[in-house]
Amino acid sequence: MRIIGGKYRGRRLATVPEGLRPSGDRLRESLFSIVSDAVRDSVWVEPFAGSGAVGIEALSRGARQIILNDRSSESLQLIRKNLKTCQVQRGYPLHHRDAFVFLRKFDGPEVDFIFLDPPYRFGRHEKLLKTVQRLPGLKDTTWIILEIDRKMKLEFVSEHLVIFRTLRVGNSQLVFLSPDGHSESFR
Repeated sequence: MRIIGGKYRGRRLATVPEGLRPSGDRLRESLFSIVSDAVRDSVWVEPFAGSGAVGIEALSRGARQIILNDRSSESLQLIRKNLKTCQVQRGYPLHHRDAFVFLRKFDGPEVDFIFLDPPYRFGRHEKLLKTVQRLPGLKDTTWIILEIDRKMKLEFVSEHLVIFRTLRVGNSQLVFLSPDGHSESFR
């Protein structure tokens, strides 16, 4: 796994512990091709940060801040190692909480992107999206990006979150949502 673009391009990242599924290079390349220049000076939130690869990629491409959370101590150690590999010293608050607790207690700045990459057998997507839609830092233009298994159908979407794009990459699917459909500013 490596950083695809930006100032940390080509840096190799340590991978996640056995049994976890990181967001691969191809998926991240597709994701950042879609968000394009909107990443510059943005704030990213990752409640299931894993290796931190998506957030670090965002920093590499000009994000102002990434706010990373993972309930696994191993993942947080891995994130610290990957940040050190890229010589990142600021712009990345780390949290060690369950994703739902992290989102309910979020007291950070307004958020431009929320990247949700729960385990594929997570099964609580409805609750997750309901929790995200109540996030205090959510703006009308915030993009919520959910990574799910390619074969999964998202059964629930809140009346306040609108799917405006889906993309299949390998065994994964990215579902792009926004509050009340206000995603035009990034398209």
